[in-house]
Amino acid sequence: MSWNLVVATGWRQERLCMEELYRVGDVVGRRVEEVWFTGFDGLLTARVDGDSVEFVKLLIDVVQAGYYVPRYILRATPIMAVVKTDLDEIQKVVGELAERFIAPGETFKIELKKRGVKFDRMAVIEYVAKAVNRKVNLTSPDKVVWVEMFPSRTGVSVIRESENFSLMKARAAHE
Repeated sequence: MSWNLVVATGWRQERLCMEELYRVGDVVGRRVEEVWFTGFDGLLTARVDGDSVEFVKLLIDVVQAGYYVPRYILRATPIMAVVKTDLDEIQKVVGELAERFIAPGETFKIELKKRGVKFDRMAVIEYVAKAVNRKVNLTSPDKVVWVEMFPSRTGVSVIRESENFSLMKARAAHE
């Protein structure tokens, strides 16, 4: 079984974040099936029941409503596809997702988070971007091609910037 969510927390807060993630699943009515340590401090992957983009939207809604504010979930990124950490495979899945989720008139940017891999950041972004036949906009894109790269597996999503949960942004919007 593969993950469909990447969750960032504070250093040495992984266990508390895991427990909170299960609690958030109960609050939003979506089961968190499993949570894994990634081997990187402050970073977990999880499998949520159903669409992970919907899960994150529900999390954002409960936080903005003031119903529940997480203490340990600092960022939650939905993942649409997980592939082997191989540039050709990543490029292929980015192309497929971009074709489905970025309309012809929409713009995009690539957000790359890489851990434990020796690839050059800009080389990866440039290589992956070749698969997206849309206009780039680095300041206010319609969609973000989100790439979470780990040594053996890479998660990819094509989402709106607002579909990625950030506790700092949610708190700022709530105040």
